[in-house]
Amino acid sequence: MKFVTLAGAVAAVSLASPALAQDDSTAGGKFIAGAIVGLDSVETEFDGISESEEDVVLGLTVGYDYETTSGIVFGIEAEYTDSSVGVSATDFDVPGDRVSVNAGRDLYVGGRLGFRPGRNGILYVKAGYTDASIEGEYGDGTGEISDEVSFGGVRLGVGGEIDLSSNYAIRLEYRYSDYGNLELFGTDTGIGVSRNQGIITLLGKF
Repeated sequence: MKFVTLAGAVAAVSLASPALAQDDSTAGGKFIAGAIVGLDSVETEFDGISESEEDVVLGLTVGYDYETTSGIVFGIEAEYTDSSVGVSATDFDVPGDRVSVNAGRDLYVGGRLGFRPGRNGILYVKAGYTDASIEGEYGDGTGEISDEVSFGGVRLGVGGEIDLSSNYAIRLEYRYSDYGNLELFGTDTGIGVSRNQGIITLLGKF
């Protein structure tokens, strides 16, 4: 997924039609806000065995971009996304037991650094902090317990942005988030959690 998303972003920015061009000067600062839709793939790994599940991710983003006269772009952004992805594993602690992990809301704040290869597009990298909410359930045949926790991680991403006009743009992006080991019921489960996402964002710039 990451290679398809990245290749699409680079190709789209490189081939953006001059008919969509803004004014010659794009330097300056603008607030941004947009709607996110994409594919969310959450992976869990335990004792050398990994499982993943995919579903749709939806969300909103806000931020601020500043572009220099030389085409270098600095940005800050925040996101709220939500996903219904869930994964499960059996024989986790004793034979026949089952543990399930369901993704919830995800908050992100970070920065972007990019450059403008042409008047109509931006290529960029990003990094920041992500705080995810996850609900865990465990059952061993005699009963079930559940717990909802939030935990932080690091997000890295790359993408491309195409200007549709002076006030609107579309963004194609791949990002990877690593949350380390999942802690449930006050115990480090040893289950590593990460996610890969390919997203499309429709942006307004003001």
